[in-house]
Amino acid sequence: MLDAISDFLPIEDFSRLTPRLEQLLVYWRAKRTGSLLPSRKDIDPIDIPRLMSDVAFLDIMRDPLDYRYRLVGTHIVEMVGHDRTGLRMREFLTPPAIEASAKSIERLIASREAIAFEGRLYWLQKDYRHFQALVLPLAADGREVDMAIMGLNFSPERRTG
Repeated sequence: MLDAISDFLPIEDFSRLTPRLEQLLVYWRAKRTGSLLPSRKDIDPIDIPRLMSDVAFLDIMRDPLDYRYRLVGTHIVEMVGHDRTGLRMREFLTPPAIEASAKSIERLIASREAIAFEGRLYWLQKDYRHFQALVLPLAADGREVDMAIMGLNFSPERRTG
């Protein structure tokens, strides 16, 4: 199990997102139809080829809340040091990190809106310790969140907030 992840700060002002994450948000919003969420089949990697290395697709599970990495972009694998495709969060995070992640999943399911956060990943042990994450809900039926697309941006360590 990984060490606890700390210093996660919500990003309420999406204008603070990095340009790549802003592009992903604009793309996701274009795929929405009114109040209906896009589904996984609405997201075409051909539309966003330059973003795919920084994107992961997550299967959202309930009872207990969890997620499984369905696909992990190559840059994420490089930064983390291994490919988490097929793994559930409960298989590699510590209890405090699981609790924080479950709260984020609850928020994503309840709001059906994009969520973003940033912080430091102490366990990476690389120069790139600061990150921003954008998590976008997907729903096969347009309503009930069953997947998410997550964009990650890693940058040299800096103060957050």
